[in-house]
Amino acid sequence: MKTKCPECNAELEVPKDALQGEILSCSCCGLELEVKRISGESVELQELTIEGEDWGE
Repeated sequence: MKTKCPECNAELEVPKDALQGEILSCSCCGLELEVKRISGESVELQELTIEGEDWGE
């Protein structure tokens, strides 16, 4: 499956056995992407966001 990086628009090859929630990395810009949805031959990627600790501040 192929899709485009939302950051640099480079073409990405997504493995056929990719699962929802899997983390991929763009080989062009290095952005980490999470597989949000897979439907047929299309895949939706979203920039990975890591939430930090909430220390009540």
